[in-house]
Amino acid sequence: MPLKKYYFQLKNKLYMEGGFSYANFTLLNGAFLIGFALALGANNLELGIILAIPLFTNLLQLFSAFMLEVTGTKKKTAILSLFFGRALWILIVLMAFELFGNGKNIFLLMAILLLSSLFSSIGNLALLSWMKDIVPLERLARFFGKRNMYATASGIFAYLLGSYMLDKYRSLKTYGYLFFFALIFGLIALLYLINIPDSRKKIKAISPKKFFERLSKPLNDKNFKQFLRFGLLWGFAINVASPFFLVYMLKDLSLGFFVVSLFLIIDALARIYGLGVWRKIADSFGAKPLLVISTTVTSAVPLAFLFIDKGNYFLIMPIFIVAAISYASVDISLGQLLFKSAPKKYDAYYLAAFSSLTGLASSFGPIFGGIIASLIGNGFSVNFFPPLKYVFLASFILRVMCIPLVSKLYEPEAKNVNDTLDRMKTLKTVSFFVSIYSFTSYASKIVLIPQKQFFILQRKLKKRKTKKMRV
Repeated sequence: MPLKKYYFQLKNKLYMEGGFSYANFTLLNGAFLIGFALALGANNLELGIILAIPLFTNLLQLFSAFMLEVTGTKKKTAILSLFFGRALWILIVLMAFELFGNGKNIFLLMAILLLSSLFSSIGNLALLSWMKDIVPLERLARFFGKRNMYATASGIFAYLLGSYMLDKYRSLKTYGYLFFFALIFGLIALLYLINIPDSRKKIKAISPKKFFERLSKPLNDKNFKQFLRFGLLWGFAINVASPFFLVYMLKDLSLGFFVVSLFLIIDALARIYGLGVWRKIADSFGAKPLLVISTTVTSAVPLAFLFIDKGNYFLIMPIFIVAAISYASVDISLGQLLFKSAPKKYDAYYLAAFSSLTGLASSFGPIFGGIIASLIGNGFSVNFFPPLKYVFLASFILRVMCIPLVSKLYEPEAKNVNDTLDRMKTLKTVSFFVSIYSFTSYASKIVLIPQKQFFILQRKLKKRKTKKMRV
């Protein structure tokens, strides 16, 4: 019997798993991981590498599809991989209590993160493919929207717990306690997966040649290649700056963990709000027009950070609200387009190709941002701004350059952007978003003028060469 028939019985377990998993993720990443690395003495480049590691290890998901073929079980692959990925954090807990790894803690932290992220990347792909077997296609937006709401709510709890402990007891040991709590949440999440059935296939031996043939299928799919091209460039552009917003707040603005967590909680609440709104619009108008609108608005976030300093840091709150609503739209749109583009027979390969390759491209973002900040911080250029603001400017330009790629994505049933905007104008909940889109769309065109001129020049040169060949 297909797993989709069990959807209504299983969805609540998947929601709860998402909630506990995100609490685990929140305490082991973001502000808390950055704070721990700063406490160990990490510089901007080292921070960039640390923040890039979880993204880089997504490359391993290319071979996760092979593992699923060999084992024939997504359930065991997901549970065991996620267990080992989370259990490795015991070493970092011991490091925080100064019981392990004295002397070279930054490099040891990188090594443990690398191993943990390798296992997690395998487990996350298996879990995603497993959920695709359970969730009906017509309920994808609603399911992931609600699951993300559970996850975001648990993230709020984790932020409050972590910031309270760190502001009251600022020490390495406090990070140890936080990471220990995260391990408990992660193990509880896995318990929810144990009783969920798996559509186990009969195991058939697959040769490396056949594996690489299947792996090449998504790369030979014209529509998927357009989607992948956007994902690669967007992932890189986003991650040039996004990981450094927290670094800027904690290091450059010297904000306390409670203030930073307050911003993150507001961000989380805005994300819940956005998920509830966008999933309905995505179901009615399609993911493509929504992606055009949300990528345009999201592109302006690093530009806004150029104007933030110690005197007006409170403006981070409205920036985060707009960013969270916009990111929620991007996530729903990308998820919907990915699931629609992956044929059932080879879905694991399509998911693996997208997750691994975009993860690899994204991993270069924080490293690139760290290099920019380090070069400027070491006197490479005249410092009109703090080093991280050059990172934000670079990210803004790169994000804007990705926007034209959305128009090339394939979604035949999608409505156009203007129809979607007209609908949004009638909804009080997101009508303000239309004004922000109009402003950022105008700002993005200024950046795209040189790019447009470059393509026009290319076309003229091609026409001249063609005429000469005919002559």
